[in-house]
Amino acid sequence: MSNTVATDLLPLPTPQTHHVGGHIQYLATTDSTNIRALEACADGHVFVAECQTAGRGRHGKQWHSIPHVGLWFSICLTAPLPGAGFAAALSVRDAVADTLPLSIRWPNDLYAEQRKVCGILTEQRGNWLALGIGINVNHIREDFPTTLRHRAGSLAMATGHQWDRGRLLKTVLECLDPLVDRLRRGEHDTVRDEWVAACDIIGKHIRRGGISGKVAAVDDDGALLVSTRMGMQRVTSGDIVVLGV
Repeated sequence: MSNTVATDLLPLPTPQTHHVGGHIQYLATTDSTNIRALEACADGHVFVAECQTAGRGRHGKQWHSIPHVGLWFSICLTAPLPGAGFAAALSVRDAVADTLPLSIRWPNDLYAEQRKVCGILTEQRGNWLALGIGINVNHIREDFPTTLRHRAGSLAMATGHQWDRGRLLKTVLECLDPLVDRLRRGEHDTVRDEWVAACDIIGKHIRRGGISGKVAAVDDDGALLVSTRMGMQRVTSGDIVVLGV
């Protein structure tokens, strides 16, 4: 398997959607697609980059987005839109489900077995939301920094074959579109419940720093409500250790 892939994002796909993807802009290089989405102030516009020079994950962490192998894109949406991050994770899972089963792990990453293949970052500025999705598509192990090679993966690594990134983008947007419609019709709770079920974290004993206990619920923001000896604790971020049921 090689990491040499043609620019399969062009020509840009035309998804069959109502809310997202009516306009898709391809950027050969940009600092961050989330920044472009926040600046656009145009509902449903999508920005997809071949390469990001300042891609980032949650809490300011760097997101490695080398050209020609990954799918890095952001959707501009009117805000607020509670549950947008839940919808993004479900849409990526559903887009590849026929070929590769992905698991959703708290706080909102997607894994192929034990390797992370997708991250999601939502950012709001005023009345606009950037829904950023980064998918490791055709990476080989050597494409990742040495510090990440033990836990980062890609769709190609998991399946043994290359993926068409333009087709994948189209499918993700078509899976996301009805979820955005549901959120806008007030179905945030049902979308969240689907995400919680996929995450399979309720009832698990976890440890996060000095907090140890049983996950009782997931709130509207995706934070864990953990029952501990000291009472209910809210865990909003960071790596957790799942100790079992």
